[in-house]
Amino acid sequence: MMPQITKSHPEAASPLFDLSAFPLVRLPMPEPGIAGTGERWAAEFDAILGRGERFVLLSIGPMPEDEAHEDRKARTLWLKRRRADLGRLCLAHLHVERDPDRRAAMQDRAAKMAGAFPYPLALFDCEDTALDRAWTLLRAVPLTL
Repeated sequence: MMPQITKSHPEAASPLFDLSAFPLVRLPMPEPGIAGTGERWAAEFDAILGRGERFVLLSIGPMPEDEAHEDRKARTLWLKRRRADLGRLCLAHLHVERDPDRRAAMQDRAAKMAGAFPYPLALFDCEDTALDRAWTLLRAVPLTL
């Protein structure tokens, strides 16, 4: 059996988060087999929280299931450290999964993990519906505290 090769994420790559439509923050799903993004993810998320403005996360596609241990550890430690700020500023995480079977499986996992995240997670079958919900949420509350 051949060992699995894990590629490192290039340090000079573009940002992980897409802030071009802030306060809508696009959260890309990590590519399978790519390791080394955990610390960068945490630093970029710190910068988003540092804005002090409310936002909505939007992600699209399959959630990674084989994340590198060090990356998962970095995200978990960051979440524990920044949980209160994240809960205060992130209105929701909206995720688009077009495949009904994967969406159902994600819904089951999301229900079990609801207490781990300080914001609601909602799943959608199309991006337009998720975007409508995101902008409805963002219009409903003051964005600055």
